[in-house]
Parts: sequence; C-alpha cells; structure tokens
Amino acid sequence: MSKSVNEILYTGFWKILDWVYPPVCAGCGEPGYRLCQSCKNEIRFFSDIEKGGNESFLVPSHIQLSNCTDVRFVAVYEGVIRECIHALKYENNQALGEMFSEWMVDLVRNTQWQIDMVIPVPLSSQRVQQRGYNQSALIAKPLALKLEVTYAPFGVRRIRNTPSQVGLSAQERRINVAGAFLANPKVVEGKHVMLVDDVSTTGATIGACAAALKVAKATDVYCLTVAGFPQNIPVTEGALNQV
Repeated sequence: MSKSVNEILYTGFWKILDWVYPPVCAGCGEPGYRLCQSCKNEIRFFSDIEKGGNESFLVPSHIQLSNCTDVRFVAVYEGVIRECIHALKYENNQALGEMFSEWMVDLVRNTQWQIDMVIPVPLSSQRVQQRGYNQSALIAKPLALKLEVTYAPFGVRRIRNTPSQVGLSAQERRINVAGAFLANPKVVEGKHVMLVDDVSTTGATIGACAAALKVAKATDVYCLTVAGFPQNIPVTEGALNQV
C-alpha cells in the first residue's frame, strides 16, 4: 500500500530530527537507535506468540470489557517495552510514539477491523500542562495517517481531573476513572472507533473511555495499546505500582 503525503511528511519530520539529534536506544542507551535490534529482540510481541500457537496470550480475560468490540495489545508489558513506555511518558522521548505506531499497523490490518477514526485516550488538562503532550496522541496520530483514517483527538475528552492510577488496585482504578470521560456524538455517532493508549493493566481507563463512546452512540469501539498483560500472566501489585 502506497504511503499518503501526510504520512511521508510526518515520518520524514522524525527522520530529520533523528539525523539532527541522533537518538539513543531507549532500552540500553546505544547511540544511533530509538531502539536497537538487540533490545527489540527481547520484547515478546503477541504476533510472535500467536505464531507459536499460544492463543491464550491474545485473549486477556481480565480486560474483556462489555463496551469494547475487541481489545488487543502489541507486546507484553515487561522489560524493554516497559522502559520504552516510561521513556515516552516521563523522559520526553516523543519519537517513540511514531515507532510504536509502526508496530501497530500490521496488527490492525491483520485483525480486519473496520475503522473510521482513531482516538487517543485523553489526559487531564493538568497532566498535559505538566508533561507538555499526550503520549497516546503521539502514537494515535501517526497510526491514523498510516491507516488513512480520520484522526479525532477531540472525539473523547476528560471532563474530570483524576489522581494518577499508579499504585491503585484494579477496583480503585475503575472507581477513579468512572464517569471521567465524555464523547462527542457529533464526532463519533455511528462510527467505528479505535481507541489508542500506551499501556493497559486492568483496563479501567480504556473501559471508561469505551463506555463514554457507546453512550455517544459509536457503533464499535476497538481498543489497542502498545503493551498489556495477557490472560496467563497475572497483573501483580508491582505492575500496578509502575503504570
């Protein structure tokens, strides 16, 4: 499939930045790479696990949410992928968003999801001011360009500032974000929407977003994150203290 002009411009922008300001590997610090091949080889991608016949990795039972048409993750949340996500969120390594979007393209096409638009899970205005950007938007925007669908960053907005989810239990996370999002029916009604986030542990945030989208009469809500926990890997208290 040929690339759109917008995608070429966007990816070209990051290539120029990588040339002017050479990156270092988010996993090991090796210069010249956003993520070196050695570190990438340590990541457990669900697509590779699926080829090995372990389909239980693809069906995270703890995150089967009633308002989500389907939920998928790119990789297991551990090790190198965890370091990459932390670098994107907390170390201003924004180029990793474009890298993550590239990983997501084939996964989305293989699912045969019918998608009209891509929406990033929104941050609170307070968090955007502190960080300077929404890390989910840095993934969702180039992904929409690559898939040639509408990018709708204002399809869902956060109407209540919530405390950080880090360190909260699964139940506390669900309570924390319940009713925190509002979708715009003028944007999403009758649409097949894909929600994009960096990581999901308990599914509380994407579940709350999906609920808001269904209230606004979105036809389908597909949820895709860079990382998560598969069915046969429990979400530990340690993990909840890290994301």
